[in-house]
Amino acid sequence: MKENAFYQSALRAQILTLCRIETVTIENCREISIQIFNKDKNYLSQKTIQRFFGLIRDTPDPSPFVLDSLAMFTGNDSWDQFKEQFIEQKVSGTTIRSRY
Repeated sequence: MKENAFYQSALRAQILTLCRIETVTIENCREISIQIFNKDKNYLSQKTIQRFFGLIRDTPDPSPFVLDSLAMFTGNDSWDQFKEQFIEQKVSGTTIRSRY
């Protein structure tokens, strides 16, 4: 579970970077939702985005569809591929840096 939290945190950082958002708010979750739909034709509601970013408390873990959709938005084929890039970079000794 701890490992998934790391990957989800990395995914959040990449999404914010792509959307040019420094700190996510409830208001800009709509824009993130629109950008995801415009790019990949995957619809994630504002509430889903708010849950993923932890703006709504007591929420379940994101579904595989949500994780795949968000990973595809960052240029990956799937959530599994997104995680795999970190594993490969860890094995090769490359450090991934994020400003978040």
